[in-house]
Amino acid sequence: MCGGIYGAYDIVRPLGRAGINSMVFSSVPGDVAFRSRYACGGLGLPKFREGNFAEIFARVMASPARGAGRPALLYAGDSELMFLSRYRNQLAQSYRFVLPPQWILEALMSKVRFIELAHEADFPVPPARAFSNTAELESALEAVTLPCIVKPAYNYDWFWENEQLVKRFGSYKQALRRFDSRSDLLDFCAGLPPREAGFIVQSYIEGEDGSITSFHGYFDENSRCLGSFLTRELRTIPPGFGDPTCCETFHDERLRLQSIEYLRRIGFQGVVKIDYKRDSHDGEYKMLEIEPHYQTAHLLGACAGINLPAIAYRHLNGDAVEPHAEYRDQVRLFWFSRDLWTCVAGYRKTKEWSWARYFETLMGEKCYRLFDSADPRPFFESAVRFAGRRLDGAVGELRSRVTAPIPGVPEADR
Repeated sequence: MCGGIYGAYDIVRPLGRAGINSMVFSSVPGDVAFRSRYACGGLGLPKFREGNFAEIFARVMASPARGAGRPALLYAGDSELMFLSRYRNQLAQSYRFVLPPQWILEALMSKVRFIELAHEADFPVPPARAFSNTAELESALEAVTLPCIVKPAYNYDWFWENEQLVKRFGSYKQALRRFDSRSDLLDFCAGLPPREAGFIVQSYIEGEDGSITSFHGYFDENSRCLGSFLTRELRTIPPGFGDPTCCETFHDERLRLQSIEYLRRIGFQGVVKIDYKRDSHDGEYKMLEIEPHYQTAHLLGACAGINLPAIAYRHLNGDAVEPHAEYRDQVRLFWFSRDLWTCVAGYRKTKEWSWARYFETLMGEKCYRLFDSADPRPFFESAVRFAGRRLDGAVGELRSRVTAPIPGVPEADR
């Protein structure tokens, strides 16, 4: 179940590698996952917005998939998770899934509530404070530690509702930025549209993108970890705050075991990602957030030896699953077109990556966000659509130039 651009295919492919076919529920028209050889059916949904939840629920409950003996339901993204949480009791009658207890889920979905949970559970989070509005921030401005970063209480709070806001702030990831002055911080927050849940100001953790790491795991109803692995970001778009365009597996047994302990401490259940950033000042990992849904990196884990979607499927089927944590180091996942662009437009300016270092990362064992030689149709359809959009843009630009007014020439003479 997915509402993101390639989120469904990120789950379909690891399942397909394990010989498991999927029915795809997606709100993305023409989702490439529908074209996968591993997809045995598809269901179109409205966008995952709260106003559409009732319609999504009706369609999911009317799906032929319900008749397959309560199939396992896997989900990508915060909005999908919010829908699942809203209807968890009704959906559980027809589908199998594991979610954390409701109070934990609500705390993880809100960055404001996560601060409270982290302090109660003694998680190693950077200093952060929640604010209801800009006036509240202004009254406490001198107490804010610089440098810092501003985050919304909920990710969807920064999914802008009009083009003016999109032009001003960019996408959600583009709106994340470092502030070194209190006046810049206040100006930015003053321009944000008011949100009922407010926002947080968090101390910025020094370190390059390679210091951003993630723990990925799946926990049963008794908070026993059935599978886990670690990834490290190499490059992101945009640099510093964006989505990974290249990441790799690595081992740090202390961090892996500590992550499992953190999650057991709160009785966690289900699939999870914990994001950390290694502080360049003290060398310690600082916890940034916990995300309880399936991720793009699970494809990387499957390629390296830990297939979390397949582990979840077997567990939900009632099969005996022994804990598994053996995987290969330095297996890399590329979103190649975006990775090349972020190097050209971003990292060449920051000088974090030379071309020699960049090409070194292309060596070794790797997989790609879309391309799969065993399942080529989604990649080629995506490539054709990309070329079509580029061609439409070029034609539109040419047309506007041809019809543009020519100074000194009357329109009738053009």
